[in-house]
Amino acid sequence: MLPLSAHPRLGLYYAMQANHFRQFSSIIRQGIERLGFDRVLLVVLGAAVTVLFVLGMGKDLAGWDDSKTKVTFFQIGTGSTGGTYFPMGQALAAVISQPPGSDPCLPGGHCGVPGVVAIAKGSAGSVANVRAVASGRLESALVQANVLAAAYAGTGEFEGEGPRENLRVIANLYTEAIHLVVARGMDVRSVGDLKGMRVSIGPDGSGTRSDAIAILAAYGVTLQDIEPVEADASRSAEMILTGRLDAYFLVAGAPARSIDDLAMRGAIDLVPIRGDAADQLVLERAFYSRFSVPEGTYRHVEEIETLGIGALWITRASTSDRLTYQITRALFDERNHATLVSAHANGENVTASTAVRGVPILLHPGAERFYFEAGILAR
Repeated sequence: MLPLSAHPRLGLYYAMQANHFRQFSSIIRQGIERLGFDRVLLVVLGAAVTVLFVLGMGKDLAGWDDSKTKVTFFQIGTGSTGGTYFPMGQALAAVISQPPGSDPCLPGGHCGVPGVVAIAKGSAGSVANVRAVASGRLESALVQANVLAAAYAGTGEFEGEGPRENLRVIANLYTEAIHLVVARGMDVRSVGDLKGMRVSIGPDGSGTRSDAIAILAAYGVTLQDIEPVEADASRSAEMILTGRLDAYFLVAGAPARSIDDLAMRGAIDLVPIRGDAADQLVLERAFYSRFSVPEGTYRHVEEIETLGIGALWITRASTSDRLTYQITRALFDERNHATLVSAHANGENVTASTAVRGVPILLHPGAERFYFEAGILAR
C-alpha cells in the first residue's frame, strides 16, 4: 500500500502546503528584518500563518492561486500598553490584514485588504508617532488632534523642527478623555490642588505630556510647583499602588486599562477638569471639547466632567491612494465592526459618519475618495 503522501492528489496537496509555508515563513523573516523585534506585535503574523497553513487547505484543493498576490507590510504606531491606542491598534491591524492564503470576506468574519499584513507597534505616544510617520519610520499611527495640528504647523512641541506637511488623515476614530487620576485619600478636588505633589505628566514624546502641561498652566500650576514624573500609564499605575506617586494624567479612550485595574482595587479617584480654566481652554484650543466619563465606566467612580480630544489615524501623503482607499473601506466594513468593539468599548464609536469631524489637517486622497463614495462628504 502506498503511503498517503504518495497518493498523486494528496502528494500534490502536501507539496503545495509546504511551498505555501516556506513562502510565508520567508515573508515573516523579511518583515522581522525590516521592522525589528523591539515592541513589535506579531499576533497578526501568527494568526496569518495559522490561516494559511490550516484553513488554506480548502483553497489549495479547489485550485486557489495566490502566487501573484503582493504582500504589503503596514505598521500602525500606537502607545503604551496601559492606554487605549495599543488595543485599538491591534484591532485595526486585525481588520485590515488579509495575507495571501487567508479567507475571503465572509459574513460573520472580517474583511481586510488583500495582501496586507498590518502590525501594531508600541510607542511613546502621539508626539513620537507623528515624527515617525512623517520621517517614514512608520506607515501610519494613532495621534491626538492637537498634537497632529502642531506637528503639521511646526509649532508647540515641534517648534524649530519645521512643519510636517506630508502628514494626512485616514479617519477621526473616537473622542479620548483627559483623565486626572489621584491615589484614593488624597485631598485633591481640582487641578490647582496638585501643587507640591508627585505627578506623572506622561513620558517624553506622548500626547498626554503635552496636554498635562497645558492643563496645569491653565490652572496656574507650573512644573516647578509639582514634582514631575515622566512615566507611561502602566508605570504610573504601578507607582500609585506602591505609594511612589500621588497623581497622573492620561489621555485615553474611557475605560483605560490601567485606570480600570486601579479602580477595581479601590485605589484611585478621578478629579474633574472643569470650571473657568477648562472653559477657557475649550475657547482657545479648538481641539478640546467638554466631555463626561459616565458613572459606571470605572468601578467606585462617579460621573466625572473633563475635557475630550479626538484620536486620529494618520499616514503620509505619499502612501498609495489605492491602498489608503482600501484600508479606509475595510475600516468601516460592517463585517469588521465586531472586531473593533471587542478590542475596546470605543470601537463602538468608530463610524464613517463621524470620521471626518474635527480633522485639523488634510484627509488623504484615498480616504477622501471613500468618504465621497459613502456620501459622508459632498462635492
